[in-house]
Amino acid sequence: MPKVKPKLKTSLLKLQQEKKYRDKINSLSSTPYSKPKNKNKTTFIKPPPPPPYKPEDKILLLGEGNFSFAHSLAKNILQTGHFITATCLDSKKTLNKKYEDAKDHIKSFTEYGGQIIYEVDATQLEKCKLLKDKRFDKIVFNFPHAGLGIKDQDRNILSNQKLLQAFFNSAIPFLSSKSLYSDINDGEIHVTMKTVEPYNQWNIKQLAKSTGQLAIKESIDFIPDQYPGYEHRRTLGYQKGKSKNSNDEILSKKPKTIIICRKESLELEKLQKEAAKNDDDDDDDGKPSVKNKKKKNMGKKVKFNLNNF
Repeated sequence: MPKVKPKLKTSLLKLQQEKKYRDKINSLSSTPYSKPKNKNKTTFIKPPPPPPYKPEDKILLLGEGNFSFAHSLAKNILQTGHFITATCLDSKKTLNKKYEDAKDHIKSFTEYGGQIIYEVDATQLEKCKLLKDKRFDKIVFNFPHAGLGIKDQDRNILSNQKLLQAFFNSAIPFLSSKSLYSDINDGEIHVTMKTVEPYNQWNIKQLAKSTGQLAIKESIDFIPDQYPGYEHRRTLGYQKGKSKNSNDEILSKKPKTIIICRKESLELEKLQKEAAKNDDDDDDDGKPSVKNKKKKNMGKKVKFNLNNF
């Protein structure tokens, strides 16, 4: 048998190796390998922040419908209603006609110590005798709406802007203030709104700023589940077949709570944060911190090196 030349032998071996490799690849499953999931492994879900209310807060709720928010706030969040005043635009008789479940909420809310005032116009708070000379840490207006039933969108938006503008101007004197009245807290206005069309055209932040006395502190998600028992109601009342149950209507509209405060209190808060930050750069004995020393030393080295060139 003739001998195989070395070059030919090398080529044959190479071909055989390539064939073995292709056969091995073809024998594998076409489904890509995936790491098996650990069924016992639990995924961490970050809990939402707590509602922005504290037991010691003096709270004024405006434009309450069936009073389910007032009831939930007193029962589940604050465990008391002694510092909550809840108002509505309607008379007691009209309210009970519009909202069938209002009676139960009102009864429970008052049993927790809450106060209810009927026929209060949120744009003319100064006319309510029971609110005279009172100030609040939180003034809350959830889902404000003029409720005029205007079909033209531009006119509808304008009517709600006028409502909010008048509300802001009326609410300012009722906000607590450390600097103006030596109160314990600086008050906040909380307005909760849907954030889709046409509500995002109301320009609520600009309306608040246009007062010249208010500023936007922050916006947070409004999560109905944080208020067990709360059910959103339209200004015109609950209508069977038209109104949606529970909070389905607002959940699809991405509601947010805009937190507004006095302009000077926000500026003071910023200055205090800056001062606290500067204090952190120094040790308790007044000497520069190690971090600060490093910064200074780095600055000196750079300066030295530059002078050498």
